[in-house]
Amino acid sequence: MENIKLFFQLYIRPGLAMSEIMDRGSWIAAAAVVLLVSAAFFWTINVKLDAEYRIPDFTEYYQPDYERMDIDSAAARGEYNQAAENYRNAMAERKKIPVIGDSFFKLFSFSRANFFQPVLLLSFFYIPVVILLACIFGGIGNFGVVFRRDYAAIATCTLMSWAAAHTPFAIAGIFLSSQALDASVYLAMWFAGSVLFGVLMVFALRTVFGLNFGTAILTVCIAWLALSLGMYVFQYVSPWLFSPFLLILLFMYFGGSIGGEVSGVGNAFRQKQNFKRFLHNATVNPKDADAHLQLALIYLQRRQEARAVEHLKKALAIDENEIDANYEMGKIVRMKGDLTGAIGHFSRVVEQDDRYALSEVWREIGATYLTANMLAEARDALTKFTERRSHDIEGLYYLGKVLKAQGNSDMARETFQRAVESANSSPDYRRQYVKAWRKLAEKEI
Repeated sequence: MENIKLFFQLYIRPGLAMSEIMDRGSWIAAAAVVLLVSAAFFWTINVKLDAEYRIPDFTEYYQPDYERMDIDSAAARGEYNQAAENYRNAMAERKKIPVIGDSFFKLFSFSRANFFQPVLLLSFFYIPVVILLACIFGGIGNFGVVFRRDYAAIATCTLMSWAAAHTPFAIAGIFLSSQALDASVYLAMWFAGSVLFGVLMVFALRTVFGLNFGTAILTVCIAWLALSLGMYVFQYVSPWLFSPFLLILLFMYFGGSIGGEVSGVGNAFRQKQNFKRFLHNATVNPKDADAHLQLALIYLQRRQEARAVEHLKKALAIDENEIDANYEMGKIVRMKGDLTGAIGHFSRVVEQDDRYALSEVWREIGATYLTANMLAEARDALTKFTERRSHDIEGLYYLGKVLKAQGNSDMARETFQRAVESANSSPDYRRQYVKAWRKLAEKEI
């Protein structure tokens, strides 16, 4: 029942639903829902489309009986020529996919058999590619580490997304199955289901990996090729041959390991769910600010700022000097334009720890003063930060902006150049993060 509620919540508040699926969802339940929905979708929508658009095979028109006639006889040649003529007529009269024609079938299929394929395609092809692309474009870490840590979470969200995207059209297909509708109606529903799946996956990637909209959209736009790859694989390899891998995946999900190298992907998922429950239980204690802080950090990573702010406020209500809560709240209110409030929160941080977060609090203070056009104060804060973190590209960029605003063009250009050089020398795992700052610095040179 819990998973059904989460399923329908995807239509109303997809971002929140993804977060709740991470906390309370079940991969097994999600896979079962996909099987149910794909069966209805394949036997209604796909059946109509396959009957209307599929490319006929020549063997449907030419099935010679060599026991009855000689292959070189005039009768055999006549039968072949007639079959070829019928095949050409069928090819000329059949409907084609609008705009792209038969090129569509190079990447997609309307197969009405093997309704279980979506679970296999998503589990073995799509989700690993999504994780890989998120690591490449989002700089979220090493693929192997992220795969073991987040496979179950993103798999559950992905399966629920696919089912939610196709359910409305599967239901429509059932009710319309007895109607004589043009195939374009079913084709529109097929495309709509695919687009809706992509939209829901953007929310899934933002929630699970904390990607921004641009990176999430780019990942989704490329990752669908994995489904086409899987389609080609299944043309030559029976999906049933993947059943041992499915058993291995289930074994890993439930906490097993293989040769001591692969820990249960479900373990990390369940540990996160249990940790979240523990934190929520801990918030009952009116003196426990840390539980609210940890929940806020979780929601920030999932890009659910409103819920994060709610818990940060509760943490600060318990302890107004809570250093982590002040730092995070300062960053949030600065982005919202409350510069005075941001300085107030950052001041509480530096009063307790002048080098908090590897001195990044001074970078935030400097950026806040820069936004407020308090250039002298901004320069003091950013100079202090860059003296301690001389290769931080973000801090160098902000300092360059301050120097430029003060009229120190030569010093500003030199600072921007240092920022670019710092970005170019950054390790691979930070390249994606510093890329945007490097472009900003390059524009200022």
